Amino acid sequence: MGKLPNPIHDGQPDRTTVVWQQNRLAEARYELTPREQKLVLYVISMIEPEDEFFKLHKINVKHFAEIAGLDSNALYKELREVALQIKSKPLVINGHIEPGDTNPTELITSWFADVVIQANGDGYIGVSISERLKPYLLQVKREFFRYRLAYVLHLRSGYAIRLYQWAKRWQYAGKRRISIDELRVVMGTVELTSKGNISKTLLALYKDFKKRALLPAVTEINQKTDIFVSFVENKIKGAKAVESLTFTITENANASELEAVPIPRPPQLELALPEPNEHAQSGADAFLHKLKDDFGLSAPQVKTIEQYIQTDGMAYVEEKIAVVNSEPRPNAARAFLAALKGDWKLPVKRKLPPKRRTQPPAQELPPEMSAEEWEKKREKTRVIFDEFKKSLRGGPREDAAPVGESARE
Repeated sequence: MGKLPNPIHDGQPDRTTVVWQQNRLAEARYELTPREQKLVLYVISMIEPEDEFFKLHKINVKHFAEIAGLDSNALYKELREVALQIKSKPLVINGHIEPGDTNPTELITSWFADVVIQANGDGYIGVSISERLKPYLLQVKREFFRYRLAYVLHLRSGYAIRLYQWAKRWQYAGKRRISIDELRVVMGTVELTSKGNISKTLLALYKDFKKRALLPAVTEINQKTDIFVSFVENKIKGAKAVESLTFTITENANASELEAVPIPRPPQLELALPEPNEHAQSGADAFLHKLKDDFGLSAPQVKTIEQYIQTDGMAYVEEKIAVVNSEPRPNAARAFLAALKGDWKLPVKRKLPPKRRTQPPAQELPPEMSAEEWEKKREKTRVIFDEFKKSLRGGPREDAAPVGESARE
């Protein structure tokens, strides 16, 4: 194509650039790869606070590669394809309200409206954002969240990028409960149709979702960003199925050197809600300090438990605490570490099934007899009975000799 149309914005963001987004974007429904997500956020960071309309943002491919930690060789062609893919994919925002209306609707749009490609491939790509996203990206002064661009660009997992944005949206509250189905949408473990409807759930089993998406995302966020995230599983009453998660979101005391550059204080945060105490101890540090006192842990043992929190999640560690506390332990610290290593479970009490009463074997019935056989049997029984009665009266037996007969002989 020819020359890029005006108005053009070619100022490139840097590591300290702040990204501002309206809250609903953190819970929007879309399906992007990690590189597509990073390009979208890079373009959003190019929006100036005083902009009243979207410009055509001229992306310097080499600069994007440097700030995102990518290899710039052959990246122009790849980034061109990435931009076109973003333009073709749906973005669904629930609760959207049109100007002059009060009824919330579902907005189906896309992140990019236009992609302009230079014919000579001079290392620049032009991108404009969809006009329908004005209420969510232009002059956002209420119900928004913000973060440093470098934090998301350094995350490798697409799940971590999505979860980080959602966590920043709720950081002001400190805690947030979310259903597993909602979390799948937030983290992007669903496939969408061209109309934005969910066509398939990835990692359908919760144990797979937790192992391959959730825990790696939490670990990467805690290691590379300005927040520390942990969660507790909420199970359906009377069942083992996990229904929802309660996240705790605090400032990360171990944030990188980017934390030294203060984020500008916004003109307005969530309405009527106080900001968290900036000097409060991080949730992870407070949790580890309490464990150290409760179990009498040494410094190396505390370090070991911190590694379990990062790799297996806070819920796993809290589950092992419950196991150890379920009965007296002569050495609570040793038992706790063994429970973490061996994945101990709470004992399950089972009721023995009631004993079955043994039935005596059924007696076999005599074979059926004819009327003639029954008559013979009765006659035989009668003769035997008559003989028995005679023997009781002392009467002579039929085969006995008369009295005196033996004497005459």
